[in-house]
Amino acid sequence: MSEGDIRDSWTAWHEARMRVITEPHGIAALVATHWLSPDPQTLAGLEGSWWLDGAAIVGDTFTIDEGGEVIVGSLLLRHFRRDDQVALRVFDPDAPSRASVAGIDAYMPDEAWILQGEFTAADEGAAVDLTEIDGYVESTALAGTISLEIDGTPVELLATGSRTQLEVVFQDATSGSDTYRFRFLKLRAGHGDGRLEVDFNRAYLPPCAFADFYVCPLPPAQNRLPMPVLAGEKNVVERTA
Repeated sequence: MSEGDIRDSWTAWHEARMRVITEPHGIAALVATHWLSPDPQTLAGLEGSWWLDGAAIVGDTFTIDEGGEVIVGSLLLRHFRRDDQVALRVFDPDAPSRASVAGIDAYMPDEAWILQGEFTAADEGAAVDLTEIDGYVESTALAGTISLEIDGTPVELLATGSRTQLEVVFQDATSGSDTYRFRFLKLRAGHGDGRLEVDFNRAYLPPCAFADFYVCPLPPAQNRLPMPVLAGEKNVVERTA
């Protein structure tokens, strides 16, 4: 792929990211994550009572099954599950967090950060415990490890998800200064011999960089890199008054 093709492909990806983040019920529009129980409770900004019936969220006039969502006025209400915990997530087009997003600062795409790695699948049923930003520890399916070299230094990254959608949470020497405190990367192990492309130009900010009500996983110790990764998204650009 030529330098121009890399730039054009990255630009299309970057623009798609902005749409997903800033659309009316997009990532930046989250205003609440209400954890529910079988006992009815009232929720700020919503009418009626809300409770759980098994894994289903029940309101006074409708039920939201696992994986479902419903529009109420201008709000989007979405079912969210974490282990045995269930929450009602509320997305509001008028959220201050959505209005404040002017853009995403990012490094310009660089072919030097498209690296070659090797994926080693974990044993069937393997899992890894990931601590989330609210302190909760969730057991997540471990896909395997990705071996590669960054600036001549061998590293091994833990990946969750599946071979068709590997998910990596990582920190590097830029985290918390030039870039957000951690970033995400999605990869695909498409070769039968385990080879895969690791394009750090597509490293992206977690949802919790845009709104306060997400429970993003933190990087495991193995994914805290000592070197800088000068690629991908950096930080949210906020509108000034």
